[in-house]
Amino acid sequence: MIKLEIKNIKGHNYLYFREGLKVNSKSISVLLYGGRIDKITVNEFADKQSEFTFLKLTKFLDYHVSHYHAEFIDKERITALETLRYYHAKFKDLYPDESYRYVESVFVRYVQGTTAIEGNTISPQEVKELLEHDISPAGKKISEVYEILNFVRLRDFLKTYEGDVSEKLIKKMHAILMENLMRTPGDYRQIQVGIEKVDYEPPPAILVPDLMKDLISWYRANAKKTHPFELATLLHTRFELIHPFTDGNGRVGRALMNFILERGGYPTIYLGLSHRKDYLDAIKPADDGYYSPIVIMLYDTYLDQHKEVADQVMIKMKAPHKNSKIDYLVKEFLRLKKEYEKK
Repeated sequence: MIKLEIKNIKGHNYLYFREGLKVNSKSISVLLYGGRIDKITVNEFADKQSEFTFLKLTKFLDYHVSHYHAEFIDKERITALETLRYYHAKFKDLYPDESYRYVESVFVRYVQGTTAIEGNTISPQEVKELLEHDISPAGKKISEVYEILNFVRLRDFLKTYEGDVSEKLIKKMHAILMENLMRTPGDYRQIQVGIEKVDYEPPPAILVPDLMKDLISWYRANAKKTHPFELATLLHTRFELIHPFTDGNGRVGRALMNFILERGGYPTIYLGLSHRKDYLDAIKPADDGYYSPIVIMLYDTYLDQHKEVADQVMIKMKAPHKNSKIDYLVKEFLRLKKEYEKK
């Protein structure tokens, strides 16, 4: 929260804006000079307030854009991702009720989309009614209902999970998502599998355990230095190419991607039938080591989904009088001005 401070220098009282800005596990102090408290007008204060908002974003971006390495997303894209992350965090802080509803609506789209890709016929409205009111859709298979409800169970589990990505976590995610849907959820496949409508044959089953160990080793080597969005999309892609389970690989892979994004403070991504062709076209070159198409395809999809909210929050933050959590500063400024003009 922004604080107003008064510093007395050579007999004059000067106003400063200060706020601790959290960047990952660190906190940096952002300070802006406002002027002499007895000379600043309300309009000038509002201008300084807007300037301070921009300064915080600049500090945030300076840290994050320079902090991470990325091979497939350039500096401009990283800046866009970090701006989006910044304003979505402000959305949650300034408008908690609206933010909660937004997150829930994204979860509905995510669950409906990720299961629809696998053949589930439950509509977005039916998913919403099932999740919010426990109303099972008429005429649907019980397995389709389980597919939806298992994502709620996974979300509840991940809320309490404090560990990092591991084989144990991946198997647990599969066990939850595929409960009541297959005989041995959580176990790696023992047979060769194909991917429907895709000209790709996953590695032989005998190689899966070693490939999964290699995947986790790759993740651990890159987790702290690679930009979270690129890390999430590459982990997802590498996992899908291994295809370690007999069924449910798409659901687990997309859940892994969102796990990384949420851990990093980013909104989640959702894919549905409308994305299927572009997604399959983009992921195919990854089998030959060309990851750029899938990373950029997912980046474009992601920004299209969430940029509007970030833009709206930015606009509202530039009009502080329309937000009670920012307007308190104007009241505090007037109180300080009155107090120090008496001295």
